[in-house]
Amino acid sequence: MEHLFLQRVGDREQILAFLSELKECSPTELVDRYNSTFKLGFVGSHAQAQKVIALHHAFMAQFNASPISITNNSLLRLTGSIALHGNEWKYCTDSKSE
Repeated sequence: MEHLFLQRVGDREQILAFLSELKECSPTELVDRYNSTFKLGFVGSHAQAQKVIALHHAFMAQFNASPISITNNSLLRLTGSIALHGNEWKYCTDSKSE
């Protein structure tokens, strides 16, 4: 599932604010937030896209990997539902979208 993110003035500050909130989340909470977003899908909201970008950076900081793909700073992709296994996340069986 994909979303084209068109950058606007003020995005950086808002994404950093969302990221600051996400840094307080446990690994389980991050996985739960991602899976909720994956289940809902993109709804076309600019704020949702900002939150997804922040979530991607939170995953990179926590796990050094993210189930969110960002291409050319504009194409956001949620790649499949995930589960926490120890200190890392893994795709759930048959959920990864190529």
